[in-house]
Amino acid sequence: MRSRKARTGEPGLDYQPEGGRRLPVFKDVSQTEIEEINSWQFPLTVTIEQTSGTLLRVAIGAGAIGGEAADVAGITGLRSIEVQADSPAYVFEFKNFVSYAVTDEQFAQNNADETFEGNWVRKFSTSFFLDFVRKSTWASTDYPGELTHYQINTLDHTVDVVCYEPVEFSAA
Repeated sequence: MRSRKARTGEPGLDYQPEGGRRLPVFKDVSQTEIEEINSWQFPLTVTIEQTSGTLLRVAIGAGAIGGEAADVAGITGLRSIEVQADSPAYVFEFKNFVSYAVTDEQFAQNNADETFEGNWVRKFSTSFFLDFVRKSTWASTDYPGELTHYQINTLDHTVDVVCYEPVEFSAA
């Protein structure tokens, strides 16, 4: 049984970057913060929001088993997985994305023909989504520049984003 607690108003959960502050850039999956996320047992989606025409913000948090045990459909003792107020959480900012897709986790699939590094947070060198964007848009390495496919996987969603600028992220 999965659930997410509403996080609005809880300490450290409303992401507000300081004016002019430069956020760390996601270069590869060996970065300490990305390795931390990739080690989580239960990553959950907190928010997905397109804040302007070309800025997508995705917040994720480490889920923990919590709540009261419940009986569901004849199965007893089930507990929910929730993002707590003190759970580690990160916000990813995709500036100037070309395309993004959000897929419910139950419909997401992996394919051996795709090449990526990472686990919950991935960076692809070849993917069907990157091929789709290259074939269905006029975006190319000539303009606006090199395209990169990033993917954030949680127990709720798979978020695929192709962008031409580095992804910035920070602890929430």
